[in-house]
Amino acid sequence: MKNNFLKGTIMTVAILLFLISAVSVVSAENDDNSDLSVLTLSKGGITIQYPSDWGVSQAKSNYSIMAISKIDSIDALGIGQVNINVEKKPIEGEFYSFVNNSYKSMQKDTSFQLVSSGSVSVGGKDALEYVYTSTQGTSEKEHKAVWFEKGGQAYVIMYSAPIDQFEDNLYVFDFVLSQIQIT
Repeated sequence: MKNNFLKGTIMTVAILLFLISAVSVVSAENDDNSDLSVLTLSKGGITIQYPSDWGVSQAKSNYSIMAISKIDSIDALGIGQVNINVEKKPIEGEFYSFVNNSYKSMQKDTSFQLVSSGSVSVGGKDALEYVYTSTQGTSEKEHKAVWFEKGGQAYVIMYSAPIDQFEDNLYVFDFVLSQIQIT
């Protein structure tokens, strides 16, 4: 009898400890996301929304009108390794040829590898999407770029991240694109 009682008590304690630890994990996960809010950035006729664990950052491109990065990826120069950059470039010729020719010339460089391309829609506008990888030294990154035309200018919204972080942060790029306002 004592043996059965002891087994039952041990099982009950084990189940209680398991339930307490499961509730603690769920609570911790909820706490991590409960502090996040949605921020807004507007420049050059483009308004984007993004989560508060991302922040405004610097961009390497002279054509950049705004850039955001995952806060914990921003270096001392203010440039994020996981980032979304919005650029505006003057179109030389017809829009689709301009964009497609940009990627044709990139394909001649072995440090760039085109993964996919196609047509999409962003903010109610027809757009082109390119996914590619690049290598600079020992750093390998994956990029997803969505191009559209507005007022005779080519706009590109580009997400870049080290290959091992690309998929984990892609949802932010998808969120930005789903909420974008083009005026």
